[in-house]
Amino acid sequence: MGDIRVWKSYVWYGDQCFFVSTIRRKFDTYEGAVRGEETLVWEYNWETNDRGKWIYQAAGVLDHQAICRCLINTGMIPDQDSDDFQRFR
Repeated sequence: MGDIRVWKSYVWYGDQCFFVSTIRRKFDTYEGAVRGEETLVWEYNWETNDRGKWIYQAAGVLDHQAICRCLINTGMIPDQDSDDFQRFR
């Protein structure tokens, strides 16, 4: 079974666009393969539909939600342990 799309978001802060994608995929571990969610974030060029620089990696949909809220409100992603990140979860 391949990757399964879970959630895809385009987030704007001012004139800057970000692409946030969460997938469920297979992770190879020492004890064997497991399935889990992964969220990745890129800068995104809306005019050319091109992903730019990869800027962040996190876990599942709760992180996806927090990342989108952080980007919408501040244009940046704080450390996951910070109060700013946690208040958007």
